[in-house]
Amino acid sequence: MQTSEVAALCSALLWTFSAMLWGDIKLSALTLNTCKNCVGFLFLVVHWLVFATVTGNFQFTTSVAAWGWVGLSGVAGLVIGDTLYFRSLQILGARRSFIIACFSPLFAALLGYQFLDQQLGWTVMLGISLTMAGIIAVVADKRGDVEAPGLVPGKFIAGVACGIGGAFCQAVGGLFSSRGLQHCDPLEATVIRLLIAAIITSAVLLSRSKHRTAFLSLFRSNDLKKLLLATTLGTWLGIWMCQVAYSGDNLAIAQTLLSTCPLFAIPVVWIFHGHRATWQALASTIIALVGIWLTVKN
Repeated sequence: MQTSEVAALCSALLWTFSAMLWGDIKLSALTLNTCKNCVGFLFLVVHWLVFATVTGNFQFTTSVAAWGWVGLSGVAGLVIGDTLYFRSLQILGARRSFIIACFSPLFAALLGYQFLDQQLGWTVMLGISLTMAGIIAVVADKRGDVEAPGLVPGKFIAGVACGIGGAFCQAVGGLFSSRGLQHCDPLEATVIRLLIAAIITSAVLLSRSKHRTAFLSLFRSNDLKKLLLATTLGTWLGIWMCQVAYSGDNLAIAQTLLSTCPLFAIPVVWIFHGHRATWQALASTIIALVGIWLTVKN
């Protein structure tokens, strides 16, 4: 298994933990996303400065191509995609929102084939299909109703629509990242993505007084600890690992492995909320793991 593939699985695990924390914070999706982007960017700047100090290399990419492609990736994936994902998470809960995110590998495969000339063999296609089938079966569990946070409720169809829109935006973001990573390293790309996303989401949020008040109140509430932990796991470490995953050879494979959050959600939901997985969910997990093995076996 390549480094990029291991990074993708690590990113999925980190996002699973952070999703549980985000779902427990009663704020709008836009406000949550702004907090995530701003705090995550500050963490990454410190990370980059420490890394630069250790290596003695304080140079940061000035490539127009890198800033352009990675910036577009930030807009598609972190601004639009994550806002839609947070709304889906609030309505459907972690496991059911993950099922909608399973559309992302399909979108990624189509985009990679169309724009990156990436050919997919029968083994990889079978692996992707099994992975998606296993994930869908894992999260299509009736227990999902009791796992929904319910703090910012909405219509089920709206949650599904937001999830599908977010999955497409994540695939588009992955496509742009793949282009940008030809001109900079994963850490630089992560800093650029979060900088662009933080600027845009902050500008939108500050233009709306209701969201601005909610944003400021967060820093005087007990939710701040959850925010910092969720940002550390999902935004700082998770997105960095995601960029390492996108630096690999195949966009569809990376997106498939990044979509394995539902597999990790089974033990995480049990730990956080005490909901044990059914035998059906466990069997489906095995199917998905076989799919992952076929996907990366090349």
